[in-house]
Amino acid sequence: MNKKQIAVFEKRGYDNAVFATGFSKTKADACVDKIYKLYREQLKIDGWYDVQPTNEEGEPRNFDEDKVNYVDLVKDIDFKDRRSLFFKELNEDEHNFLEKYVVYGKHLLEEGKLDARCVYTKDTDAYRDLCKNIVGQEEMKETLCKLGAVFSYSQKRKMYDINTADIHKVFAFIGPPGTAKTTSARYFARMMSEEGVLSGHRTVYVTGTQLKAKYVGQTASRVHDIFTDNDIIIIDEAYSLVNYNEAAKTDSFSQEALAQLCIEVEEHSYDKLIIFAGYGGDIDEKQNKMKRFLDENPGISSRITFTVNFSSYNADEMLDIFELLASNVNYDIEDGWREILKPFFEDRIHAPNFGNGREARRLLEHAMSVAAQRYIEWEMNHHDFASEGERERAEKKQLTSLTCEDIQEAVREFLYAETVIRGRE
Repeated sequence: MNKKQIAVFEKRGYDNAVFATGFSKTKADACVDKIYKLYREQLKIDGWYDVQPTNEEGEPRNFDEDKVNYVDLVKDIDFKDRRSLFFKELNEDEHNFLEKYVVYGKHLLEEGKLDARCVYTKDTDAYRDLCKNIVGQEEMKETLCKLGAVFSYSQKRKMYDINTADIHKVFAFIGPPGTAKTTSARYFARMMSEEGVLSGHRTVYVTGTQLKAKYVGQTASRVHDIFTDNDIIIIDEAYSLVNYNEAAKTDSFSQEALAQLCIEVEEHSYDKLIIFAGYGGDIDEKQNKMKRFLDENPGISSRITFTVNFSSYNADEMLDIFELLASNVNYDIEDGWREILKPFFEDRIHAPNFGNGREARRLLEHAMSVAAQRYIEWEMNHHDFASEGERERAEKKQLTSLTCEDIQEAVREFLYAETVIRGRE
């Protein structure tokens, strides 16, 4: 749906609200401004902007350029949700205006006229952000595009009133540690919402252990509330609910959570986006926790429709990840750093505890530690500058530079830490 169509719908909603409430143009415009200000804030609270979107120049996009328009407001607003900022911040007259403002759009939504659009995955801002911020993982990206096509295809069939079976929106994101599974899940949730597949954007991210309540008998209702209150449910490390120690049984809290999880996944597989993320795929059998979890919980595994596979990074990709992470925090790296880190990563990718992207993050943090010490030593030496501006430029250069010596020392610190942690292993 293009901007002109949205503007037409918004104008009709606006005129309807002004006529019904008797607001002056000045008062109505102020109310509309407040509504969209609250909508932006609500999007933040609901997790829509967990992953900071950027424009083509790599700069953060303004909210006005994003998912803030009349059609999306109509789709997202829920007058029964007493937690929303609309309920808390609008006075009685403003709330009445809001109801009249969106009632026209709600009517169009019920008639199916707001869903007459087909946005393709590769055209979404979320997909462009994913490609910009996640190195490699071409198989994963291609899979997400194919999945997006499935739902767009289904949407198109419905536009022509073709009898169409609803598709379960239950996914498993599986791969080795540090391969951006949960981050990709968040991007995918944004893609699906941009494509108009989801009815809302309220997002929750929980681990398996967070599904359990503190007291006996409360876990089932906790799991139920998580599914009721959210549109996108990302469950990381669901296998933490299960005790794989043969000498001990899975505790009653976990059993209750697993039982309710099966119920919720079955009931909400069409109207919610549900993603299970965890270790699996092409990794050591002992570490393939998702496989064991799904093998031992057929009630859940049988409800997962699609699986997205993540692979370990190679040495060149690790270099790209390190560079991306450094760039994200405004570091300039001295030329020659790749020649230093290439053999380091070529060795690390074969280590039994290789953490993929997390290794690049750990190494960067070691480099930052070295750079910090170098800066303190530089600052303690009194320098004569011709002007305050020259001093500030020199300081900024020191604060934003990583030298080859920094990188070399960071590698030594990283390997020493590994020796301490793993001992003689």
